[in-house]
Amino acid sequence: MKMMATPLETTAWYDYQTYPDLFCEFKDMNYAKNFVVSIYCLVFIVGTFGNAVVIIIMRSKRKSRRLADIFVTQLAIADLVFLLTLPLWAVSTALDHHWLFGGGLCKICSYIVVVNMYSSIFFLTCMSIDRYMAIVLSVRYGYLRSKRYAVVTSLLIWTLSLALGLPTLFFRIMVNYDDRWICSEINTPPRNTFTLVTRFIAFVLPLGVITVCYCSVGIKLYRHFNKMKKEEKKKRKSIKIGLWIIIMFILSWLPYNVLKTMDMLVQSSTIQASCDTQEAVSKGIKLFTCLAFINSCVNPIVYLVFDHHFRERFFQLLPCEVVRALKVHSSTSQPESTRSQRRNSSFCKEEETVTATKISS
Repeated sequence: MKMMATPLETTAWYDYQTYPDLFCEFKDMNYAKNFVVSIYCLVFIVGTFGNAVVIIIMRSKRKSRRLADIFVTQLAIADLVFLLTLPLWAVSTALDHHWLFGGGLCKICSYIVVVNMYSSIFFLTCMSIDRYMAIVLSVRYGYLRSKRYAVVTSLLIWTLSLALGLPTLFFRIMVNYDDRWICSEINTPPRNTFTLVTRFIAFVLPLGVITVCYCSVGIKLYRHFNKMKKEEKKKRKSIKIGLWIIIMFILSWLPYNVLKTMDMLVQSSTIQASCDTQEAVSKGIKLFTCLAFINSCVNPIVYLVFDHHFRERFFQLLPCEVVRALKVHSSTSQPESTRSQRRNSSFCKEEETVTATKISS
């Protein structure tokens, strides 16, 4: 259906689920709808379980918890809160973006998505700065790496993220489009200006800080690789984990932010684009929104693959029967994985011994 608007009408469009431009007729993407809904369901299941496990494991490390673990826990909390809204987005997508849940949940769910993006990039920035101070500036600024500073920083990040997301509560509205109620966003000059400024402050600038920190750390480690002590090699492993998390975040959110900025500039008539270009941007936003949401279940998988301590604690949380059934599909050439398997096996044996003792008594 082709829809026209006059200058007096309120121009609005999707943020997370963009529908056709008001002046162009786009082809439907029904063929991708089932795929996106399936991905949302899978992300919800894997992400909810994975992030809950991350929080449980990190909270169990109270005495030996590293500074970075505080930021990891906050990342998991942000993702877990967002994942609770994902079933609503899945239902909306399945119904061709018809929003059944009212204006209140439209605003709240959209607000949570924005806060999740801001808080995630800020916590990742803090993790990169922490690695930079630990390796490059370890002598001069070691006092800044206390848990007290990490807690205060986390509170500041949550406050800033919640504040930056507040305009979403104002600009999000319910729009009737083609006999469907759509959770959409008002297109106004103040909103466009605020969006551009916040995307620079809360996405481009943090990515620049992350790049500088990890490049500096990489140069330092490359120069002193052969002289590394055992403790420094452990730091190198934690950097590898942090780097993978950041790479996954960039791959997930960067395309979405680029296309959303382009879409906003086109819709506000700041730049001109053909209908073919607008259709490509519209379809790209739909697909890359799905990719951005996938990021919420990626971090636990990264920890499971690269962090042997997390992997060990994870298998200890599972019932012994499950551990035996899995048989830990790791290569025997990886000594850390082997040690983890042995510790898990001994854990199960100890549990069996205790159970047998209780039965006999």
